[in-house]
Amino acid sequence: MDVLDAVNRRMSVRAFKSDPVEAALLRELLEASARAPSGGNLQPWRVQAIAGQPLEALRATMLQRVAAPDTPEYDVYPANLWEPLRSRRFQVGEDLYGALKIPREDKMARLQWFASNGQGFGAPVLLFFSVDRRCGPPHMLFSGMALGYRDEAAPVNTWRSRRDPFEVWGEMKGF
Repeated sequence: MDVLDAVNRRMSVRAFKSDPVEAALLRELLEASARAPSGGNLQPWRVQAIAGQPLEALRATMLQRVAAPDTPEYDVYPANLWEPLRSRRFQVGEDLYGALKIPREDKMARLQWFASNGQGFGAPVLLFFSVDRRCGPPHMLFSGMALGYRDEAAPVNTWRSRRDPFEVWGEMKGF
């Protein structure tokens, strides 16, 4: 597979098999990821991989937080999204819930699906990425990623989010 094929096949997996990920394979992937660009070669990242009992304990904590959420330390999205960002976010939600056959008025089903995000969609490994706060905002726990083997039978894993055409977000000059 070439790079363009890999990029074009990229998707957000939202249902995983329970098959464990071998520690050696995970370490190999994480070590390769250390070649990511790093301004000034600071390499300020910290990656935590969690599986097994620590992951189960985290999932239990996350279930409690869905019931009584903490006040976030920072907004994941700006408070007043502007166009076209607002419409993109709305559309991806509509498309995802449509693929899951969860109607807009079924708030409980939507909340249950949202809670599955905090459970890592059943993935056997969760990765958390952070950057030392001294590097400036929003350098703290920055994002997480579920890792495992895609459940190909799950309908949600056939869904792909839309992307605007190049003309909406890009330009080329001098070519």
